[in-house]
Amino acid sequence: MKCPRCGNELKDGMLFCEHCGEEIRIVQDFEPEMEMNMETFSTETFSVEEDFPMDEILSDRMESARPKDAGGSMKAPGTEPFLKGKIRRIKKRFLSLSIQRRIVTVIILLLLVFGAGGSAVAGVRHFSADYQYNKAMEYIDKKDYVKACAYAQRAVELEPDNVDYLLRLAGCTYAAGNEEDTISLCYTIIEMDNSNEAAYKRLISIYESRKEYDIINELLLSCGNEQIVNQYPAYIAKPPEFSYKGGVYNETLSVKIIANTKGTIYYTTDGSVPDENSLVYSSPIFLESGQYDIRAVFINAYDVKSEEASEYYYVDVTVPEAPLVAPEEGEYTRPALITVEAQEDYTVYYTTDGTLPTADSTQYTGPFPMPVGVNTFRFVCYSASGVAGEETQVKYSLNLHASLSIEAARNKLLFELVNAGIIQNMGGSVKTGTGHNVYGYKYAVTIDGTDYYLYREYYEDDAGNRAGTGTDYVVSIMDGLCYKAVQAVKEASASGIKADDSQTLPDSGGDEGQETRKEPWPTLTLQDINSGTNLPEE
Repeated sequence: MKCPRCGNELKDGMLFCEHCGEEIRIVQDFEPEMEMNMETFSTETFSVEEDFPMDEILSDRMESARPKDAGGSMKAPGTEPFLKGKIRRIKKRFLSLSIQRRIVTVIILLLLVFGAGGSAVAGVRHFSADYQYNKAMEYIDKKDYVKACAYAQRAVELEPDNVDYLLRLAGCTYAAGNEEDTISLCYTIIEMDNSNEAAYKRLISIYESRKEYDIINELLLSCGNEQIVNQYPAYIAKPPEFSYKGGVYNETLSVKIIANTKGTIYYTTDGSVPDENSLVYSSPIFLESGQYDIRAVFINAYDVKSEEASEYYYVDVTVPEAPLVAPEEGEYTRPALITVEAQEDYTVYYTTDGTLPTADSTQYTGPFPMPVGVNTFRFVCYSASGVAGEETQVKYSLNLHASLSIEAARNKLLFELVNAGIIQNMGGSVKTGTGHNVYGYKYAVTIDGTDYYLYREYYEDDAGNRAGTGTDYVVSIMDGLCYKAVQAVKEASASGIKADDSQTLPDSGGDEGQETRKEPWPTLTLQDINSGTNLPEE
């Protein structure tokens, strides 16, 4: 055979030209005999059993790896001639093969080696949790969550107690739209780590989208980590708390009911089960005397109802008696003083608008004039500990049969004050300042047997601010005579309290409203408006 490039004669079996280095491609005629030989070669057990027994190959490798003794000989004497003979026979048989069969043999051996190596690598990876986890992360970055789930699942199978792997798998299943598996995985994580914030966050997100707020409430109530719970206060419906523990008390109580977040508290005080039709808590519950079985529930903004909370109280305090009021209720045609008697150390409060008096109502401090017209008074005594007693209610009708109305008498007073130079006009303008005087009706009073309307003087500035000047005037209800009324205090028998000269006139209301009184009913001395001198006593 010659070289196709330089024509040099080639030796049999040469793959390269010795003269020019040209690669020689040998194309054999494909004869039936060759085909049979190849089939025979591919099916015979030459690679392991006949031509190259595996035990011989392994023995050869073992021989080369076996440690030698000090003289360089193998540690197992007597085997060297046998092994050398085996190796020579294998080598001889291999060299006796044709070039084609040698190539095929080498290829088969290489395929076996690489196949075994590939299988070994694949096997190692299949049983490596880190490898599976990293592959899952790789597919998560590619947003291929189906494949990511498969790898994450395998990582969990290899290390089922690894919370990080479980969290990653839960994230994959959630991204893939499998909420039920995600829920199951999150609960598994919580069982392993009750403070795992990511698992709680994932569960709450799912239940929130489903509007399953009851489950969120139960989940958070079972969480032992307050830091996690405090991140979701609006979803929790804890049982209400009471400001006082149940028990026996010898003083009144103002019990507050407290909820953990925004919502509505419903309660009862008679031991019945509270529901949405029960009392709505809006202010402290005042416990005066007796027994109170308070039960309450809380419903948050997501309509989740809490467990019930309850406390039992027994308040044992003395209840004040009802106050005594004079005069008796009825119709009157002359001015009169209203007086109230109560037990010592009790405080009396009253109202005129029909509401039940509380400790925030008007306090009774001494006798006061009966107002003109029809009026209903309600009086209640309160003890020092805040216990309210029974009330006393009276209705008065005062009709003076006057010749002048209250407004007509006021105009008569303004006219007299202008004539006296106290004010500049009927509008009440004064010489100094930019404001003006206002004269407000207070009540009717009897002085030396004559009935009068009493008006109190105020100064009002341009901004509408009003302050009393300390001056009072009276106008006769029959003839319209006007006087300045000066206080002349004496002992008031109705109250049993002696007043001093520093006290002021009482106040029963009227168009200027009520004022605090710290004095008993005084007597009045009348003075001339122009001269300021006292009128002679009759």
